[in-house]
Amino acid sequence: MKEVETAKPMSVTGFTLIELVVVIALLSILAVVALPRMSSSYDAAHDSSITATGGALASAVILLRSQWVSNGSNKEVDAVNGYGDSNVATTSKGWPSDADAGSASKHDVSIGGDTGRCVRLWRSLLVASAPSVSTQNDGSTDYWVSLPSGSVCKYTYALNDANSAIEYNLQSGSVVTIL
Repeated sequence: MKEVETAKPMSVTGFTLIELVVVIALLSILAVVALPRMSSSYDAAHDSSITATGGALASAVILLRSQWVSNGSNKEVDAVNGYGDSNVATTSKGWPSDADAGSASKHDVSIGGDTGRCVRLWRSLLVASAPSVSTQNDGSTDYWVSLPSGSVCKYTYALNDANSAIEYNLQSGSVVTIL
């Protein structure tokens, strides 16, 4: 006797509607739980960056003044020899007051509306790996400069909406980070 092959039924593959609904529900729950945590991590990263930059600026100000003192200076100078490119000027108390201006350097603690002076100081004090800075808040840089009072350069962080900033006071040499 001869065996007759019978046709095997075709198997149907794929997901049922119930399986798809369960997967979508699980993904939705995961998104609701994970997104706020990712958002707070994002904000914490910005805060850390601002804090580190403020610390770097404070260190640079102290290092420059230390070099000014070790050079035996006791008055304003157009350039502190031995610091960076020797292009940073000081006030009469040794705090950074201008940069890249040579004999035209400004030594007064009053900024007098000169946001460009704050930009020059930022770039010369923080040197190579400094975050970008501009006199305009046009979204093209990391920080933008404003002048809240006569002797303060305020560098506002432009990459979030928290109005975080770093303030450098030419009169006292203090650097304050505001988160």
